[in-house]
Amino acid sequence: MHHLLTSDLKCTSITFSTILILWQNMGFRQSGRRRGMFKLIVLLFALCAVSGAVTLFEDYFDGTAEGWTEFSTDPDSANYYVESGWYHMELFGTDPQIFALNGDDATTEPHIMSIPDYSFYCKSKAWSPTWHVGFGARFTNPISNSNGYALWLRYADQDVVLMRHDEELKYTILAICPFTLVYEQEYWIRFALTGGVLQCKVWQGSIGDEPVAWLLEAYDATIGGPGSIGMGSACYGTLNNHAAFDSVIVNDPLALESDTWGAIKASF
Repeated sequence: MHHLLTSDLKCTSITFSTILILWQNMGFRQSGRRRGMFKLIVLLFALCAVSGAVTLFEDYFDGTAEGWTEFSTDPDSANYYVESGWYHMELFGTDPQIFALNGDDATTEPHIMSIPDYSFYCKSKAWSPTWHVGFGARFTNPISNSNGYALWLRYADQDVVLMRHDEELKYTILAICPFTLVYEQEYWIRFALTGGVLQCKVWQGSIGDEPVAWLLEAYDATIGGPGSIGMGSACYGTLNNHAAFDSVIVNDPLALESDTWGAIKASF
């Protein structure tokens, strides 16, 4: 399900907490498929409470990844597919790299963001022996020689790195922090850009478990255009590269009302 949610999105003044109580009183807080639908409704009402426009929301609920421009180092062998609400990217080869770009402005290919400052949320997981899983912002075209900022979860190095990519195989490390990463476990990220201020978080659990403190922070004003958001993975050597992504949310800015945030945490 590909959602382009602009500032035209209108939400009622009813609070999320009220919606949650009504939902529970109707007897729908159950396990299984209804529980999954409940979580989706929780997320949708949370988006309505955001104090800014939600510009891009993708949950892959309909089994498609519409709007994403896909690129890999070996297109004939690359395998992109959506399964159980996860967008999978898989590639076997030498130094395999596979990723996809998107944005809320669909007038270009790849799609780009309509604003340069935004907060990018996403959930991911990876399978051994994938080295790195990455999330990009302000990435430019052509894809094969792109400039932009990237947050990398580096499984091979057990750290999290914020980089500026200047061109193919050329990058500058802006911030780095040790971080324990385990294959097949889910990790949330938040990548926020405001002018030259770049901030990142990584955590496990639900979106409601987001930590208060930023894990990485840096200042770099080299790339100022909106560009595209991106996600993908990379390996070095002859290996199988496999990662999956879910719950893409991009907002300007992504800041929830306190009562809404508390309700989300309590419901997941």
